[in-house]
Amino acid sequence: MALFGVGRRFGEQTEGTGSEVNFVLHDSDYANKGFGIYAMQSASSGLEETNLSGGLRSVGIDYNYRKNINSDWQIYGEALFEYFSSEVRDSPIARSDFEAEVGVGFIYKF
Repeated sequence: MALFGVGRRFGEQTEGTGSEVNFVLHDSDYANKGFGIYAMQSASSGLEETNLSGGLRSVGIDYNYRKNINSDWQIYGEALFEYFSSEVRDSPIARSDFEAEVGVGFIYKF
């Protein structure tokens, strides 16, 4: 399983705050983990057995941001867009051609 990513952090902060952008590629082994259908799964679900081997699962871009609220708490935000390869898009369990997520959270620093 391979995952390749490259990113850029913005700002001079060294305490974990600030923002960054990452570009990511996933290989087909990772695709099978999320979108493949193995023999036992096929038998119990009725879906056709699917083994993805096209070499590429998806390309994605991710942005995240952290800001200190006070000395103990940070707020965290993230936005992700991932575009699936044609082989993944053809999987019977793929719901769309892409995945998009937005999240907000809080982090307590011990």
